[in-house]
This record gives sequence, structure tokens and C-alpha cells, in this order.
Amino acid sequence: MAVPPILDDLEGVTTPETDAPAPAPAVLRWGVLAVLGVLIVGSLVALGIQAVHRGGNPFSTTDKVQAARDDVMSQARRFMVRVNTYGPDLLEGSKMPKYRSGVADLVTSKFGADFQKNVPYAEATVAQAGLARTTEVYAVGVGDLDLDRGRATALVAGSFTNSFPDPQDKTKRVPADPQPYRVEVTLVRQGGTWKVDAFAPVGADQSGQSGQSGQQQPTPAPTPTAPAGGAQ
Repeated sequence: MAVPPILDDLEGVTTPETDAPAPAPAVLRWGVLAVLGVLIVGSLVALGIQAVHRGGNPFSTTDKVQAARDDVMSQARRFMVRVNTYGPDLLEGSKMPKYRSGVADLVTSKFGADFQKNVPYAEATVAQAGLARTTEVYAVGVGDLDLDRGRATALVAGSFTNSFPDPQDKTKRVPADPQPYRVEVTLVRQGGTWKVDAFAPVGADQSGQSGQSGQQQPTPAPTPTAPAGGAQ
């Protein structure tokens, strides 16, 4: 019986692969993505914490300056409203203690000393003539800002209106014409808070006005009964 020859050429015969494809590359890719995701989330959390402590946008390098500008403008506006808003409703006897304390909260001790010296003139006008004053601030802008020295100036434009009791009807008041003003307010940073240190008229004749810090009239008094200084 003939024995078939042994074929060394196995062309056309396929042999199954003994090694399966390794899933390692896919696992590695997902692992890298997971790590990146954790890093991104961690970075966002860190930036959020930073923003809370800084009180601003962590992606901006100007937030500190802008925050200071906002504080300066807000404080200057608040000061002009308080110093130019008073009347008989604030009288306790012949004085206006709430008016005094409201202004004192916003100013330096130097400014406050001058203010306390001059405010009796305003109180006398209120008590004797029934003067009341209201104000409207139109615009506020920062002139100079030096964070290193803690000093700033703000320009404030607005108007105040005086009124007096109606001689014919004491329950009514007669307002005078609004008096516009433009002033430069000087502020210094004390204990983390901007305090008003002085203010003076801008572009107005200052003759005859008080030269004391912070007690200058923004515009001439509209009536002879309004005090020349400290009535703001």
C-alpha cells in the first residue's frame, strides 16, 4: 500500500491564532481620560475657592483694581447722599445726632473733626428756619486710584434741593430750584474700608467758602438762610 508523501507546503491551510488581541490600549485610553477629568474638576474647584476668597473672577488679573474702583465710587456716592440729606425730621432738640453719626461712619477722624465743628450751622438753620435738603447724584467716576498708598479721588456730579415750610400752610413745603454741584472727593483706605478725607468743588468759584477739609459748599447757598459751610 502506497504511503502518500508528506507535504511540507501548507499553503492554503490556516491555523488559528493562539493569542487574542490585548485590550490594554483601550483601557489605557479610558484611564488617561479619567485622570484628566479628575484634574480638570480639581482645578475648577481650586479656582472657585480662590474666587470666593478674592471676591472676583479668578481668570482676571484686574479684579482687584476694579473692585477697588467700585468701592471708591460707592463710598463717594454714599457720602454725598448722606451729607446732603437732612431736615427737621432728624432734629432731636436742636441737634441732628443721626445725621452726624451717618456722616461720621464714612469719614476719617480728621475729616470728622472738621465736620463736627461746622455741623451746628446746618442744625441751627434746620431748627430755626425749617430747612430741609435732599440730593440726587447723577454720576460718579474715579479720578485717581493708588492701591499701594491706599488713596483715591472720585468725581461726583449731582444736585441738591433746599425746601422751607410754606408760610401759608405749615403742612406744605416750598422747594427752591435744584442747585447742581460737581465735587472731587478724596478717600483713603483705613482698616480695609475707603473713608472720605476731604471734598472740594470742581470748576466753581470757591471764594467765600470754608477752607476746612470736607466742609466746602459745592455751590453757593441758594438762600441767605442756608449756612456757608457745613450744611452739606
